[in-house]
Amino acid sequence: MLRKKMFRDIRQNLSQFITIFLMVWLGVLAYAGIRSYMDGMTTTAEVFYRENNLQDLNAVGTGFTDEEMTEIRAMDGVKAAERKLTLLATMVSEKDLTLQVNFIESNEIAQLYVFEGAEFDADNDGIWLDRFYAQNNDLKVGDTITLKYGDLELTREIAALVNVPDHVYDIKDESAIFPDHKDYGFCYLSAKELPETMRVFSTCMIDVEEKKQVAEVKTAIEEQIESVIVVTKAEDSTSYAVYQGEVEEGETYVGVFSGLFLFIAMLSVVTTMTRVVKKQRIQIGTLKALGFSKKKITRHYVGYGFWISLAAAITGLIAGALIIGNLFMSMEMAVFQIPNGAPAVKVKSLVVAACVVLIVCLVTWLTCRKELKESPAETLRTKKIKVNKETLAITTKGVFGKLGFASKWNLRDILRNKLRTFMGVAGITGCCLLLVCALGMYDSIQSFIGWQFDDLYNFEYKLSLDAACTEEEYNQLTADYGTASSMMLGIEVEQGNEKEANTAFVTDAGDYVRVTDHDREFITMKDDGVYITEKLAKLEGYELGDTVRWHVFGSDTWYESEIVGFDRDPQNQNLKMTRKYAESIGVIYQPDTLYTNADLSEVKALAGVELIQNVETLKTGMQSMVSAMTTMVVLISVVAAVLGCVIIYNLGILSFTEKQYQFATLKVLGFAEKRIRKIYVLQNNWLTIVSAILGAPLGYLMTNFIFTMALSDAYDFSADIGVLSYVLAIAGTFVVSLAMSKGLAKKVRKIDMVTSLKGNE
Repeated sequence: MLRKKMFRDIRQNLSQFITIFLMVWLGVLAYAGIRSYMDGMTTTAEVFYRENNLQDLNAVGTGFTDEEMTEIRAMDGVKAAERKLTLLATMVSEKDLTLQVNFIESNEIAQLYVFEGAEFDADNDGIWLDRFYAQNNDLKVGDTITLKYGDLELTREIAALVNVPDHVYDIKDESAIFPDHKDYGFCYLSAKELPETMRVFSTCMIDVEEKKQVAEVKTAIEEQIESVIVVTKAEDSTSYAVYQGEVEEGETYVGVFSGLFLFIAMLSVVTTMTRVVKKQRIQIGTLKALGFSKKKITRHYVGYGFWISLAAAITGLIAGALIIGNLFMSMEMAVFQIPNGAPAVKVKSLVVAACVVLIVCLVTWLTCRKELKESPAETLRTKKIKVNKETLAITTKGVFGKLGFASKWNLRDILRNKLRTFMGVAGITGCCLLLVCALGMYDSIQSFIGWQFDDLYNFEYKLSLDAACTEEEYNQLTADYGTASSMMLGIEVEQGNEKEANTAFVTDAGDYVRVTDHDREFITMKDDGVYITEKLAKLEGYELGDTVRWHVFGSDTWYESEIVGFDRDPQNQNLKMTRKYAESIGVIYQPDTLYTNADLSEVKALAGVELIQNVETLKTGMQSMVSAMTTMVVLISVVAAVLGCVIIYNLGILSFTEKQYQFATLKVLGFAEKRIRKIYVLQNNWLTIVSAILGAPLGYLMTNFIFTMALSDAYDFSADIGVLSYVLAIAGTFVVSLAMSKGLAKKVRKIDMVTSLKGNE
């Protein structure tokens, strides 16, 4: 009988139970979706790194000899070691493209994952080509391509399309952020394809027996191998670090976005379930009078929330992984080269879903328990609303006393129903906050692009010089394209008893590469010390006037430089100095980059230049990231709008149900339906305005928190939200609220006058 009653009650209050289902479903969907794609990224990478044996250490040197390789392999803790030669070559085609060419002798470390084609064989003269690069350039196994590096030209057949664990994230140089898989990729060839004179292996990959031995092996190689310049951990490589940074960024999204979605949803669910049970007050009294035990009645009403929330949680978990998880995962896998990427639903998501169901059940139990404390006779009577005369008297005093009838009526209703009002404001504020945040993220990325590519970069083309560039070639380049140049040094900075790797940017580029201060205003660098980016200074505790002790990798000369200023850089946290200062302390200036505004659109190659990059191309690559961000903005906005509609509709239904007696009384007193509808809509408009006023600044704070906490230490930019985004978010919230209020106000016409008035006799 109780089961039949439950189904009948659900059918009679279908709209409220649908909103409960939708709110739980949306909350779990948001959490499980974002969580599943983050867990999927972590799991996918762990499997890829483990199964394809990512190296533990990378040693870079002037050239590893056979004797040195034997010595490295004999060291305690070394499981295996392989050497590699990496060059930047051109793939000869209609539009010459850049390929990072890796020559290897074997492939036990950082093994190639063959997507299609043959396994690596040192005796095979084929090319194992980057799968993403091949797909973007319509290349397939069996095609023939030609590689050109200086005077060396190799025409070979593509043996396989591959992914490689130390090529998860590949960019041309530090100027790019978003990989361009059409213009840049990597490939592997057997070292036997190189002429004997070119077999100078500058990189050595080391596989350590146990993780705890990594530091020990690193130190031993640095101290014992003469040709070594620097030894770094795999975790410090750009490929590994950027991927992990993305995972950590996602962890913040999980906590912020999905946590907020859940919080907003649960606020409304709690309110709704409380009202649903309280609405059953007379039925509860009837069941008690008929002899049903408190335990059975409680279990019956807890079942309302349990079954609805359980169904919503289960379907939310599934839909979250299938919709949000797969969408975000496909966006990430378009950037990161990891095979078989898929979202994963782990224990955390299941625990959160279970907690949501338990919270709904707990609230229902507490509400039911409160109703059951009264005697059957008391429960069978409609509960009288407690009216605080002193509180309501405020509407007759001062400014409030001059208000119109509609305003006074609504003000009193708000004061009588503080909890419902608070829940409504909290829910609508959260939706406005999410809209501001979604649009603000897009604005902030656009601001970042303008700062990096319009403010700091004041050139059209960047020429990355070849390591083998001769003096004659360099002189010709400067004669043709100007002398604006820079040099990037790999350095090690001493911090107490520790040493940290970083870079030093030495500039002689004049106004071609500009520097900005805290407020993003241009500054001119002094020639009597170094500049440190603000974020790095904050992380390391540097103050103006402090001394930094550093040395260039491969050199035993240590320098002590005074910090003469701080600058801000959106994507590189390092040291900066002028050429004049660097030379004054003994650093030999050997430029590796030239900057020019000459038109090089028709130039494919230049003698002594390894890479020609157009700043507009770099900017376009960044716009790809904005496209991905747009998808996220749309998704968050849609979910926020749907959640807002559900919350406003739900609270509107509750509010209308509670006001039916008052509305019926007003109709009896002669108030026209149109006027009553205006009274009802007015209160919702008030709450929406208050919510928008609160939601806009909170949206900014949330956006700023995400950019401050979620992004890796390499980045330094904060929220920069345009006025239009605030207007759109507030207008969107108001339109949704007004539309729902107008729709619900039409129910005034359908009020059953007899039932509404007699129920309160």
